[in-house]
Amino acid sequence: MIAFMNTASVPELVFVYNADSGFTAALFDSAHKLLSPQTYECNLCALTHGLLGPKSEWSTFLNALPGTKRFLHRDEFFLSYPEMAGTPLPAIFKTNGSQLQILADGDTLSRLSSLKELIALLET
Repeated sequence: MIAFMNTASVPELVFVYNADSGFTAALFDSAHKLLSPQTYECNLCALTHGLLGPKSEWSTFLNALPGTKRFLHRDEFFLSYPEMAGTPLPAIFKTNGSQLQILADGDTLSRLSSLKELIALLET
């Protein structure tokens, strides 16, 4: 599991989806995942969520991780971190003070084929 010495030094994990926020975007994304999963652009979403929300195995894993987790959509991420414009998404970061340090970039996440692989990646 992501190694942290004590809870005082636990960095925040930031998960960034390659999808925009909002109800309409969520409906479009769900339809896209269902009708054309091979062209869906957010493998983080595809691995961690079903049509009705987060997969139970993913929720269980996240609940067992120490520290806080933040989940941002593409539009929210670039508003919060304009200096990260051009960063390939999806991506997973951890905080290092006020800096973001990448744990998994878009290329890495796109090569994963299962939730188990994502969890294994985060456990190393």
